Amino acid sequence: MDRRVLQRPGWWDSDFCGAIRAAMAAASATPAEIVAGGYAIDREARRAADVDVDPRAVATVERAIEVMLGPLGAHFDLPLTRYVGPSFLQYAPGGFYGRHTDRGDDPHAVEWQRRVSVVVFLNSAVEDAGGFVGGTLRLYLHAPRATVDITPQAGMLVAFPSETPHEVLPVRSGVREVVVDWLY
Repeated sequence: MDRRVLQRPGWWDSDFCGAIRAAMAAASATPAEIVAGGYAIDREARRAADVDVDPRAVATVERAIEVMLGPLGAHFDLPLTRYVGPSFLQYAPGGFYGRHTDRGDDPHAVEWQRRVSVVVFLNSAVEDAGGFVGGTLRLYLHAPRATVDITPQAGMLVAFPSETPHEVLPVRSGVREVVVDWLY
């Protein structure tokens, strides 16, 4: 695996993932936005739901993200000390997120501060009671035609530099659930 991408299966255990998924199931969701000269809903670029979980679940996940700062900073050789705040996302059948980067190019916008993007899968890409089909995370590395496809596994952490182009391939069945955040 390329050093620009960190994959850690089992970063969160199944009980932790289950508790976060339960909080998501009890919450309301709205269409997820993209950043394009401001925040906007663009169903041609992204089809996902942003889930507004209760403050206790957010605080639990924030504590888990704080634990990531040191190890991820060491891996990427960056002094990571802060995070934007977790987003809880669901991708239903037909859900996707087209090729994009997480780091903006406006130095006055918060997206410009993002250094490392973090994805933690809450369920797996297997068709079972809690899984889904599709929803692969595809990273486009700097070498010509170099891509890395990551099949979601419950509890797996994936981290990469925020300027790395990436996409979520379409979910064919089930619901893909993730927590994402950006460290700086």
